[in-house]
Amino acid sequence: MTKVLIIEDDPMVAMLNQQYIQQLSAVEIVGNVRNVADARVILDHETVDLLLLDVYLPGMTGIEFLAELHETKKELSVILITAANDVSTVKEAIYYGVVDYLIKPFTFERFKVAFTKYLELNKVFQEDEKTNQTRLDKFFNVGQLSEQRATQAHEDLPKGLSKLTLKKIQAQINQEKVHFSTESLASKVGLSRISTKKYLAFLAEIGYLTEEMEYREVGRPITLYKKNKDQQQVIEKYL
Repeated sequence: MTKVLIIEDDPMVAMLNQQYIQQLSAVEIVGNVRNVADARVILDHETVDLLLLDVYLPGMTGIEFLAELHETKKELSVILITAANDVSTVKEAIYYGVVDYLIKPFTFERFKVAFTKYLELNKVFQEDEKTNQTRLDKFFNVGQLSEQRATQAHEDLPKGLSKLTLKKIQAQINQEKVHFSTESLASKVGLSRISTKKYLAFLAEIGYLTEEMEYREVGRPITLYKKNKDQQQVIEKYL
C-alpha cells in the first residue's frame, strides 16, 4: 500500500490530485494539506511513501521544502506538481531527485506515467543488495522509449489513403528522374488527379517529397515534386 501526502495550496487542484490518486489501486491518502507547516505535522506522525508537492506554497515554497527534506535525509519520493515551468525550478527539482515533474494542467494518463515511475523506483529500492538492468531501464524510461519506437514503427495512414496505392505511387516516384506534377504522375499510375494530389500532399507533409512552384507566362503556377533522397526512411513505417 502506497501512502501519499498531497501538499497543494489550491483546493480545487488538491481535490483533482486526490481524485486522480483514488483511481489507482493500493494507494492510501494520509493527508491533503495547503502548506508545508501542516505537512510537517503529518510527516511527524504518519509514514509517507510519496509526496505530491506544489512549488508555489504560502510560507515556504515546494523547492525550499525539498531542500529541507534533502538536509534531514527524509526517505520519501516526491512528484512535483506545479505551474512553474521555468528552467531554474526544473533544475532544482532534478537536483533534489524528484521522481517526476508535472506541469499544470496535466492529464490522468500523464499522472499515471509519473506514478508508474515511482513504482519502478520503489522496486529498485526494495532489492536486497543488487538490482538489474531491466528494472533500471523501466525507471529511466529506456523501456518506455523502446515501446514508443515499436509503436512508431508502424504508423497508420491518414483517413482516405491506402497502403497499396501508396506503394504504387512510391514505385512510380522512384522512376522519376526530374521534377513531376500531379497530372503527370496521375496519368502514369492510373489514378484521378484529385486522388493523386492527396497522396502527394501527404508525402510532402512527412518530408518524403520536396515541392517547388513553377510560374508560367500564361495560366496559374503549378506545383512540382521531387523525391527527397535524405528522407527515404520516413515513408517506410507507413508501408
